[in-house]
Amino acid sequence: MMLPKVYIFTGDDIVGKEAAKKAAVRAIEAEVSSFQRKNFNPLNESFGDFLGNLLTPSLFGDVRIASINHAEELKEDELDELDRVIGHPADDVYIIIDIGEQAGRKDSKTDPRKKLHIDKRSKIKDGLCICRNFQKPREYQAAQWLSERVPEIFGRSIDTDAAELLVDLVGCDTAVLFSEVEKIDVNLENKRNIDRKAVEEFVGRDRIMTPFELADSLCGRNIPRSIQIIKSIFSSSHSIQMILGVLYRRYSALLRIRHYLRKNPQDKNNFFEKSSFHEKNRSAMRIGIAAGLLHEGEESKVYPVIIKSGVIEQALKYSDRELERIILMLSDFDIAVKTGIHSDSRLELELLCYRLLRISELSGDGEYI
Repeated sequence: MMLPKVYIFTGDDIVGKEAAKKAAVRAIEAEVSSFQRKNFNPLNESFGDFLGNLLTPSLFGDVRIASINHAEELKEDELDELDRVIGHPADDVYIIIDIGEQAGRKDSKTDPRKKLHIDKRSKIKDGLCICRNFQKPREYQAAQWLSERVPEIFGRSIDTDAAELLVDLVGCDTAVLFSEVEKIDVNLENKRNIDRKAVEEFVGRDRIMTPFELADSLCGRNIPRSIQIIKSIFSSSHSIQMILGVLYRRYSALLRIRHYLRKNPQDKNNFFEKSSFHEKNRSAMRIGIAAGLLHEGEESKVYPVIIKSGVIEQALKYSDRELERIILMLSDFDIAVKTGIHSDSRLELELLCYRLLRISELSGDGEYI
């Protein structure tokens, strides 16, 4: 089967594009006996000279693999020249084009996608050109992104629960995820799948957890997890005032959510019942704004901040009186630390968190929405 002569990769997922470029080069190298790598560098030559050299036959009969990175920075006339070259590439040349984010040129006459007729070329099945678009996944798609990219990049698979755990541990930034998978790959024996145990061993053990994770765990009433996070936080530099501030804002948000849901039962119904995806997101957005966790125009944050975090479900596990008492306890503890009545030790924080987790027993209050 003949390899494509032109590879065009677009989008903002740098990790995905790099993997695709490496795979293309490996495939070409496996097919030819001798080759040269040619990378366009605007500091060394003009783009016209670079293309001119590609059109000139190689003196030694070597195949040339030409890479053009950051093609979104090319000028309009340079894109026109490139379009003509990739329409009829030389027999001994393979061209790999990387188009990144287009910084205002999208939908304009100088848009590289339009100048290189990418949409049209992607529909032609003659095998001459392959076009692939790589977009960073939405936060709720990060685990799926890992499941798709890890086999392509590292030649081994990753279990679904391992992918989800890794996202929970390090977040959704694809570059950070790639870096962590690289670390696992180096330490893991050949051919073994990346499972949950591997993630816990090579990632979870040396990552310092955050006060935000502590807030998630406490509000979800997870005692073992909360103690684990406190231990991790105190293993590095930390600020007890910052920790208390994060907890205060989270519990205050839960109280505001309860107040909002009582006044707006339709949004509660939309969120929990079988409403459409858009209705649920709109309701979650309004709840997030009411809680002070989101602002207008932050629709992209609805999933991680409101839906995935479970703050609405957490709010319904408490009564108003419980949350009011928790907020007062946090305020009193903050004053006690600042005045020297309490120390900022790990033991003092653990005792406070234990009281927060057992607030139902302390308040004797079973009032729920």
